[in-house]
Amino acid sequence: MTSFGVSYFGNRFISHAKRDIKRIAESCDYIVHTVSESDLTYHKAVITKIMSDSAKAGLEVWADPWGLGGVFGGESFSKFLLEHRDAWQVMSDGRVVPAACLNRPEWRSYVMEWILNVRDMGAQVLFWDEPHVSFDFESEWEGIYSCVCDVCQHIYKKQYGSPLPAKLNETARHFRRESIRNFLNDVMAFARSRNLKNAICLYAFKGHPEYDLIWQEAAAMPDLDIMGCDPYWRWRGHQDPALHVADFSRYVVESAKPHGKGSQVWLQAMRLPAGAEGEIHKACEAAVKEGVTHVAAWSFDGGELLDSVLSERPEDVWNTVETAFKRFRQRSK
Repeated sequence: MTSFGVSYFGNRFISHAKRDIKRIAESCDYIVHTVSESDLTYHKAVITKIMSDSAKAGLEVWADPWGLGGVFGGESFSKFLLEHRDAWQVMSDGRVVPAACLNRPEWRSYVMEWILNVRDMGAQVLFWDEPHVSFDFESEWEGIYSCVCDVCQHIYKKQYGSPLPAKLNETARHFRRESIRNFLNDVMAFARSRNLKNAICLYAFKGHPEYDLIWQEAAAMPDLDIMGCDPYWRWRGHQDPALHVADFSRYVVESAKPHGKGSQVWLQAMRLPAGAEGEIHKACEAAVKEGVTHVAAWSFDGGELLDSVLSERPEDVWNTVETAFKRFRQRSK
């Protein structure tokens, strides 16, 4: 059986959210609320009410650490980085970059504080959205990587008996994967101890030996419940939606199933040109056919809120999502 969901963000007016949630509940089983650092500072009471209304509408309530620390996906600035300048990642060429080091204890404490806050707001599932270290392809090709800060140097030297290398090698790659895995294991275990479920979304990328290892290691995490990815078919050129989504749906199901995890695929419901809305139907059908347990759309409003993801006809995008979800939701019952 497949569950259907959608991300919801940007609106903090309760009356507006009530109307949106009512509409979402007509086609979805769960709703993913983004909770940014700005929300932690200014919108706790409002989000608590919006999450409560979501649950009353029969929706499972998910929370997304949107843009937290520059470590997770999301168009949001980080208050943590402003207040913890010493906790930024350091590239191997000495550049300091605006993303929290995964090994810093103050960062892990901050994420655990976020967990407690969203639990109290009413979250049931935590959606770990595109966790990553600072990375760009040009630096990677040159062997420049992150993070080599004092804390990382101390951990690496204790483990390997030498400083982190200036250029990326196999032990540095292993250490980078270990840093990601240990961080996620810690926060997921903490969430589990608070009776919360964990879902993760990795970049829809395969064929690179290191990222393939990251993918497999993520799927095996003991406290993970749902393994997912976001194969947006128009993100880097125009891929065939059915083929592209089917390919990554198989990949995520094959990765998750042996470990007893659920699987999730995100559909592109944003940054679509006029006339392309029907691609959502093809993508949704492909994911359902491959046995994905959780299908979701990013985002509720067709990207209307953000310039970077705005569709040309956002209302048509959401109407198409609704039609597709109602159709396949009925079939899966």
